[in-house]
Amino acid sequence: SQATIMGVFEVEQSSFDDLASFNHHLADGARENISSDLYIVAGLSQFSQQEFFEILTQRGYTIEDFGAIQKISRTYTTSGDAPDDIILEEEEEEAEEEDNGSERVAEFYLYYDEESGVTLFYTDQRKTKEIKYTVAKLLDGERGLHYLYIGPGLFRDIRREIIRNEEIAEITKFVADRLEDSDYPCRIRPDVERTIQYYGDDGIEALEEMEENYGVRPRNITFNVPNQAKFRITRKGVFSLGRGDLTTLFEYVELCIEKALEIKEAYGESEFQMLATTETLSVPTSEPASIELSGQLEYSEVEKVKSRMNEEGYLLVDSFQQEGSLYFSSKVMDTKKKNKFRIKASEDEIRVFPQETDDNLGSFLRFHEFVQSNIDPDASVVVET
Repeated sequence: SQATIMGVFEVEQSSFDDLASFNHHLADGARENISSDLYIVAGLSQFSQQEFFEILTQRGYTIEDFGAIQKISRTYTTSGDAPDDIILEEEEEEAEEEDNGSERVAEFYLYYDEESGVTLFYTDQRKTKEIKYTVAKLLDGERGLHYLYIGPGLFRDIRREIIRNEEIAEITKFVADRLEDSDYPCRIRPDVERTIQYYGDDGIEALEEMEENYGVRPRNITFNVPNQAKFRITRKGVFSLGRGDLTTLFEYVELCIEKALEIKEAYGESEFQMLATTETLSVPTSEPASIELSGQLEYSEVEKVKSRMNEEGYLLVDSFQQEGSLYFSSKVMDTKKKNKFRIKASEDEIRVFPQETDDNLGSFLRFHEFVQSNIDPDASVVVET
């Protein structure tokens, strides 16, 4: 007989005034209702709350109102294609039980902050499937949305902050990888694609050594604060608490979001405006967003970058490059987020020019992630004024 999956944890109130009161309730009143690991999936959105709820409804979610929080649910089957790039970044899939594509229900509590575009999904249902076939697909594939990407530089800031705050904090496990053709600094055999899974109480030192020697970037990191909490952060904005104090987890979710929002805000300044010149004619103006590189982009690397872009679902049209002081420009079609933009690159920056009349934040965040993953781990976004 088909095993039924337990729904998401119950809360003791029917309405919450704000996110803080919901989090406080989870850490306090509802803590014993949370069965196993608590997962929080974080994303960024460019939509109003109403538009976002319409997208959810179109994608088959039902929405139940809890004030500042919504409970959303959706049936899914595992017979369809799983998203290619699972945001959970699981290194070992849990044993797949035979479910022959039967229908299941995934449930989440949702917090949507219209002002910042921060989207949080909470669940304690079984690990990967509920997230993988529902909100992971949504954040990964929907235009105007993206998961909260935590690049190598941001991961470095966050782990230093955690270790500064919690003197006895340790990293007990991490998974880190290196892509083929990566331009990441790397001492040992830089042309090898590799994944390292590490267990040990000296993870803080080991991760730094492996980043330096093997040129890897963290995929997920497990932090342990003895007698307080054990939690994990993945580079695609999934946070999970294995045991201990929820407040600790919430603090670091907030830290990651604050730092990731700096990128979104830089893009927000490069809004696409239709400037009305006369009643009948409007001229689109696009302000570029600039991604500054910490190292030099060499002419010899451009072909490699172009082929990586193709592999990641970007079509390049009218590309032009010249040597000397490097200049590379191209129109780009992002086939995943259904968006067009133009890039102009020099040795130390890549400028991104929106080409569509409506903004596509998800596409810009995906491209910024591409630059950090393939060209420069410390690339930063700068607002052009």
